[in-house]
Amino acid sequence: MSKENTKYVIIPLSKVEDVDFDQVMETSVRTLRLSEDGEYTFVKFQGDTTPSFLDGYTQYTHSEIITILRDTSGIWYIDEDESLTWKETARDFMGKVSWKNINPFNWF
Repeated sequence: MSKENTKYVIIPLSKVEDVDFDQVMETSVRTLRLSEDGEYTFVKFQGDTTPSFLDGYTQYTHSEIITILRDTSGIWYIDEDESLTWKETARDFMGKVSWKNINPFNWF
Protein backbone atom coordinates (compact mmCIF):
# COMPACT_ATOMS: atom_id res chain seq x y z
CA MET A 1 0.00 0.00 0.00
CA SER A 2 1.60 3.22 -1.16
CA LYS A 3 0.89 6.05 1.25
CA GLU A 4 1.64 8.64 -1.43
CA ASN A 5 -1.29 7.45 -3.52
CA THR A 6 -3.70 6.91 -0.61
CA LYS A 7 -6.45 9.43 0.02
CA TYR A 8 -8.45 9.73 3.23
CA VAL A 9 -11.97 11.08 3.56
CA ILE A 10 -13.76 11.92 6.80
CA ILE A 11 -17.49 11.22 6.67
CA PRO A 12 -20.36 11.43 9.16
CA LEU A 13 -21.47 8.11 10.61
CA SER A 14 -24.89 8.74 9.11
CA LYS A 15 -23.30 8.17 5.67
CA VAL A 16 -21.67 4.81 6.45
CA GLU A 17 -24.57 2.97 4.85
CA ASP A 18 -23.58 4.61 1.53
CA VAL A 19 -20.02 3.24 1.64
CA ASP A 20 -19.23 0.60 -0.97
CA PHE A 21 -16.53 -1.40 0.79
CA ASP A 22 -15.35 -2.77 -2.56
CA GLN A 23 -14.13 0.74 -3.44
CA VAL A 24 -12.28 1.60 -0.21
CA MET A 25 -9.49 -0.05 1.73
CA GLU A 26 -11.62 -0.84 4.76
CA THR A 27 -13.36 -4.20 4.50
CA SER A 28 -16.51 -3.57 6.54
CA VAL A 29 -18.08 -1.24 9.07
CA ARG A 30 -16.25 -3.23 11.75
CA THR A 31 -12.91 -1.96 10.42
CA LEU A 32 -13.83 1.73 10.63
CA ARG A 33 -12.28 4.01 13.21
CA LEU A 34 -14.72 6.27 15.02
CA SER A 35 -14.08 9.77 16.24
CA GLU A 36 -14.10 10.28 20.00
CA ASP A 37 -17.55 11.84 19.87
CA GLY A 38 -18.87 8.93 17.82
CA GLU A 39 -20.09 11.21 15.04
CA TYR A 40 -17.47 10.63 12.32
CA THR A 41 -15.32 8.00 10.70
CA PHE A 42 -12.96 7.99 7.74
CA VAL A 43 -12.24 5.74 4.81
CA LYS A 44 -9.24 5.52 2.55
CA PHE A 45 -8.88 4.70 -1.11
CA GLN A 46 -6.18 4.63 -3.74
CA GLY A 47 -6.17 5.89 -7.29
CA ASP A 48 -7.19 8.96 -9.19
CA THR A 49 -10.90 8.17 -9.30
CA THR A 50 -12.89 9.17 -6.23
CA PRO A 51 -15.72 6.78 -5.39
CA SER A 52 -19.00 8.58 -6.13
CA PHE A 53 -20.29 8.19 -2.57
CA LEU A 54 -17.33 10.34 -1.43
CA ASP A 55 -17.99 13.21 -3.85
CA GLY A 56 -18.16 16.55 -2.07
CA TYR A 57 -16.04 15.53 0.92
CA THR A 58 -12.54 16.83 1.60
CA GLN A 59 -9.73 14.45 0.68
CA TYR A 60 -6.60 14.31 2.81
CA THR A 61 -3.12 12.99 2.15
CA HIS A 62 -1.46 10.54 4.53
CA SER A 63 0.52 13.27 6.30
CA GLU A 64 -2.58 15.47 6.62
CA ILE A 65 -4.71 12.71 8.18
CA ILE A 66 -1.90 11.80 10.59
CA THR A 67 -1.78 15.43 11.75
CA ILE A 68 -5.56 15.39 12.27
CA LEU A 69 -5.49 12.06 14.15
CA ARG A 70 -2.64 13.12 16.45
CA ASP A 71 -4.15 16.48 17.42
CA THR A 72 -4.68 16.02 21.16
CA SER A 73 -7.39 18.71 21.19
CA GLY A 74 -9.31 17.18 18.25
CA ILE A 75 -12.06 14.59 18.07
CA TRP A 76 -9.79 11.79 16.84
CA TYR A 77 -7.32 11.62 19.69
CA ILE A 78 -8.21 8.96 22.25
CA ASP A 79 -6.03 8.61 25.32
CA GLU A 80 -5.97 5.52 27.53
CA ASP A 81 -8.63 6.84 29.93
CA GLU A 82 -11.02 7.49 27.05
CA SER A 83 -10.45 4.18 25.27
CA LEU A 84 -13.08 2.30 27.29
CA THR A 85 -15.71 4.93 26.52
CA TRP A 86 -14.69 4.88 22.87
CA LYS A 87 -15.07 1.09 22.67
CA GLU A 88 -18.53 1.39 24.19
CA THR A 89 -19.44 4.06 21.62
CA ALA A 90 -18.20 1.80 18.83
CA ARG A 91 -20.29 -1.13 20.08
CA ASP A 92 -23.38 1.08 20.32
CA PHE A 93 -22.84 2.32 16.76
CA MET A 94 -22.44 -1.20 15.38
CA GLY A 95 -25.75 -2.18 16.92
CA LYS A 96 -27.60 0.77 15.38
CA VAL A 97 -26.40 0.53 11.77
CA SER A 98 -29.07 -0.42 9.26
CA TRP A 99 -27.55 -3.01 6.99
CA LYS A 100 -30.15 -2.65 4.22
CA ASN A 101 -27.58 -1.50 1.65
CA ILE A 102 -25.32 -4.48 2.14
CA ASN A 103 -27.81 -7.18 3.03
CA PRO A 104 -27.92 -9.54 0.03
CA PHE A 105 -31.52 -10.48 0.82
CA ASN A 106 -32.57 -6.90 -0.04
CA TRP A 107 -31.01 -7.14 -3.51
CA PHE A 108 -33.92 -9.11 -4.97
